[in-house]
Amino acid sequence: MYWTIKQAMEKTGIPADTLRYYEKEGIISPKRHENRYRYYDENDITILKLIVVMKHTHFSIAEIKSMERLFATEQIYRFNDNCKNTLNTKIAEINQLICNYQKITHLMEELLAMVGNADLYQKNEIRIAEFIDQIFEDIRRGCLFAPNNEINKNENN
Repeated sequence: MYWTIKQAMEKTGIPADTLRYYEKEGIISPKRHENRYRYYDENDITILKLIVVMKHTHFSIAEIKSMERLFATEQIYRFNDNCKNTLNTKIAEINQLICNYQKITHLMEELLAMVGNADLYQKNEIRIAEFIDQIFEDIRRGCLFAPNNEINKNENN
């Protein structure tokens, strides 16, 4: 099955101008009919969907371009070390983001438990400020966190 640029745009949510940009950058290579209109096949749509996923996880255009080689061959086991390095780097970055979000979520849960309870907040005010400072500094440094450095030990009693 084949899709026009408009249909590919509807199927993927990627604007037509962006589809043309990805083509210009060599990330995708849609085929052309005799009338020079682009058409996208199943593989193109799969690649475009992967690009949406990669953009959602903060892949840069350069990183997406390096991953394009993954689909350039019929056999996935042939992709090169550059693709492997890009994937490993992104896995580490995503794991770091997950850890950051888990700590931030934990902080929000702690704060939520204190809403409307001035005594509980007062007991934990210093600990919360320290935890916020730790999260802030870890994010600024780009550090991975140890999950046991949390404020679980608050004084809820």
